[in-house]
Amino acid sequence: MAHFSRDDNSSIEYVDAIPRNEKTAKQKRMWKWIAIAVAIIVVIIIVVVVSVVVTQHNKSNNSSNSGSGTSNSQYPISPYAHMTTIVTNNDESLQQKENIYVVGDVHGCVSELDKLVTKLNFNQATDQLILAGDLTAKGPDSVGVIRRAKELGALCVRGNHDDKVIRLKTYELEKGENAMYPLSATMPEGNVPDPLKFKNYHVAIAKNLTQDDYDYLASCPVMLHMPFLNNAVVVHGGLDPNIKSLQDQIPYLVMNMRDIDKNGPSPENDVGTQWGTIWNEKQQNLTMDNTEIFYGHDASRGLNLKNFTYGLDTGCVYGKQLTAMNVRTKVMTQIECPLYVKQGGTSDD
Repeated sequence: MAHFSRDDNSSIEYVDAIPRNEKTAKQKRMWKWIAIAVAIIVVIIIVVVVSVVVTQHNKSNNSSNSGSGTSNSQYPISPYAHMTTIVTNNDESLQQKENIYVVGDVHGCVSELDKLVTKLNFNQATDQLILAGDLTAKGPDSVGVIRRAKELGALCVRGNHDDKVIRLKTYELEKGENAMYPLSATMPEGNVPDPLKFKNYHVAIAKNLTQDDYDYLASCPVMLHMPFLNNAVVVHGGLDPNIKSLQDQIPYLVMNMRDIDKNGPSPENDVGTQWGTIWNEKQQNLTMDNTEIFYGHDASRGLNLKNFTYGLDTGCVYGKQLTAMNVRTKVMTQIECPLYVKQGGTSDD
């Protein structure tokens, strides 16, 4: 069989239909440089895109941490906390209350709570009580305060001492009392910022709680938000002024903060600037959507009233006063308290 060859010039059927058009050396060099240039441009585009993505990711992380240098990963929540971080309460029944009172740290002083309620002429049908955390610890009857608060239909937020009691009681309910030994052992909660030993004095309070007592105390959220009341928020310790969203606040710090130093919120005082001072500075620069904060925890500073923050821990358990403030009118009511505990000024107040 004969084979056709396009190179066979002797064939009368040969037609050079596909010109060779061989590239010159100069053209080859030109196309080589064009290919190199295209490759360089592609590499530059890839580098720029990656850089933008990384930068945006870092900005997002910084924004969520809001410049405070803190994050929830630095303050992990105990698996035994059974914690509700925030409750937003716009209930019509609450809006219809004539008087809404926030009360500073009661700390087991049930007799004093009763005296304050009497002085307020408290009427459960028309009034609402909100306890700003630390219902428990230090005073003579933590369980009595929990039960009285429930009788009064009081709302509440979780204080740092309440949180310890709840964690210990949850552990007991899940593992059994026999698992809370030896006393020198630390309760296994992971890398929490405030580990608890089984010899901790909150254990005795936890063991005395009934299921109903525990359910009430554990139901107290870390933050109680009432938008209809000048966007009011009740917390125990404070809010980080550098974090815009309530949902992004860090529970441990909300329950424990006092000052803000170069590293962010701190449970200590006199180590930086009181968080409320910074909060008020930022709020004064807003033209709308201001947020009022009612809090306790900071007995060493006592009554601490500013334009947008109201510190109401007046040291009842230390022989000072128990204070209630009417959120609607900002009118205060106080009663004097006997000395139960000498104030030590520690971060565990």
